[in-house]
Amino acid sequence: MKRQFRNSAIILASCLALSAGAFGCVEQKTSHYEGVHAFKVVATPLSGSYGTTNDPLKMPTSFTGAGAYKVKLQAWAVDINGNVLDGSVDPETGIARDAYNETVKLSVEPGKLSSETITFKNGVAEINDLAIRYAFGTARIWVEDTEVRPLNMDNPVCPNNKFTENGLGCEPSYASGTSQEFVFEPQTIRMIQYNPDRPDGSSPLLYEYGQIRGLPGHDLVVTNVVSTGFYITDKGDTDYNSIFIFTFSQPGRVAIGDRVCEVSGGIAEFTGMTQLQFPSWGIQNKEQSTAEDIDPAPEDGELGIESCIDRITGEARACTEEELEAKHALIDCSSTYFSKEELEKWTKEDKKAFGYVSPPEPYAITNPSFFSLENTANIEALESSVVTVQNIRLSTEFIDCDDNGNLKIETGTAEATCRNTCTGNDRCTELSSLSSYDQWRGWTLDGNGELSVASSSLINGFDITSERWTYKGMNEAWEKHGCEMSADKTMMTCNACYEWKDPNTQRRMVRCPERHLLRLTGNLKQVLPGCSGANSNTECYASKFKKNSMIMKVIEPRFSTDLIFDEAFNYDAQVDFQECISDNGVDGCLEACKISSEWCTCDAFEKSYRKQYPASGSALPRCASRMPELNN
Repeated sequence: MKRQFRNSAIILASCLALSAGAFGCVEQKTSHYEGVHAFKVVATPLSGSYGTTNDPLKMPTSFTGAGAYKVKLQAWAVDINGNVLDGSVDPETGIARDAYNETVKLSVEPGKLSSETITFKNGVAEINDLAIRYAFGTARIWVEDTEVRPLNMDNPVCPNNKFTENGLGCEPSYASGTSQEFVFEPQTIRMIQYNPDRPDGSSPLLYEYGQIRGLPGHDLVVTNVVSTGFYITDKGDTDYNSIFIFTFSQPGRVAIGDRVCEVSGGIAEFTGMTQLQFPSWGIQNKEQSTAEDIDPAPEDGELGIESCIDRITGEARACTEEELEAKHALIDCSSTYFSKEELEKWTKEDKKAFGYVSPPEPYAITNPSFFSLENTANIEALESSVVTVQNIRLSTEFIDCDDNGNLKIETGTAEATCRNTCTGNDRCTELSSLSSYDQWRGWTLDGNGELSVASSSLINGFDITSERWTYKGMNEAWEKHGCEMSADKTMMTCNACYEWKDPNTQRRMVRCPERHLLRLTGNLKQVLPGCSGANSNTECYASKFKKNSMIMKVIEPRFSTDLIFDEAFNYDAQVDFQECISDNGVDGCLEACKISSEWCTCDAFEKSYRKQYPASGSALPRCASRMPELNN
């Protein structure tokens, strides 16, 4: 740490120069240090103890009330010899010490204090009821002189005689001091996620360094691995118990069901979602990992830790030096859960089994109003958790609003107007967003709650606009409209959706039939697009936005079985849609489908479109695919 001080000395010396370069010198020196060198800090709990590893203090979440943790804090400013700078005269030198009368920075690491400054008078400072909040693990109170102060022009004197370069301020002394240790309970995911002041708000530990360890009663398990990181859940808690670990790219050596021994990183909010950034993690039976790790750990051969399984032949062989080094460095947190005597009885299979934790069952969302604006706190409680939702209607309309192709929608342009129009249509997904984030919109059939589905094509192989479907029969009228007939002429394979370019804007347009999911499962995110980086605990919270359209509820599936389609409904809807787009004559169903969000089936076309826009002098036609002779 940088320290600045000055020495004053009374020096009496006499030197006598001699010939041939020889000399003699007698020196007498008395030194005295002026200015603050450090702070002596003592914190005394007003009730309870300092906590111990075996009996830690509970993390306090309030500065007041029954759960508050308060101390009496005393501090003394001392010089280099440990003398309090109280303005008294040094008995050895007869020189008056500086009287230290400054206000300096006060903090606790980790955590927050009810006061961020402390004021010294004649070298002594005291706060009788200083409250500590959000402290976890081992914590200390710090007193630091690190801030530049404006110069008092009525008394233009700086402590330690250190002025800023412009002469208008006083440089800090960089003196510091810490209290005794306090031992609070270890950090958990819930401590990071739950904000008691605003349950739908930012993490109370925003910008702190998060350190989470698996402990008895708090098993940590990987619940999903996606293209930018992975999700973990603490099975010891029931809400606010999951978090996203952002790794920039898909992490290697991480799989669903892995036991996480430890994970750490910077606590951040990105679009309103709490996550750990720049992380490091340790997974049972695997090496200490970072976001750059891609190679799997070597697996034990039949002869145990000193032999390896060849990845090509699958047979046991001697390990290389690098493999041995990696194997001996594997993460093992079993001693946190079991005694030495218990571990001595373990087999290789026991150790391998300990590396797997059964992920929690998905939380079933059955309340139709769950995704409403009034329920943001309950959604926040499930952030990053695995949930399941029933009866989802998928998007049927798609439009590419990125007119200039630069992969973003320009604010205040026709592109933005296009996107806003799509957002206001409860059947529409904007295509550039779909291609950039693999994210499409859906709605619950009960209550019409909006949500989005991410990564379905990456994880489940489902591409919402490019699906193919099979018709178990034959309809020759469909061959001209994206369908292929099998060699035995018993079935046809068709494009699920229809694509064209708008003749006026040249924008890519796609229409699809109505499709339903019986069940959708995955990790839940509540995304606030206008909240890319919260600056305080009160800036970034869902209810601030007032409109559901400003809050995205996103679900990231894990497996192909996380999207369960209503096969019977979807098949019938696909047949109706195929009949409609095959009627491509003037004023036919296909033309009606392009301009209406409703008329993409023959029945709707006949009952609604023709009644509103009847062809002059003609009878009400039926779709050509049903009555192909009408096209003759």
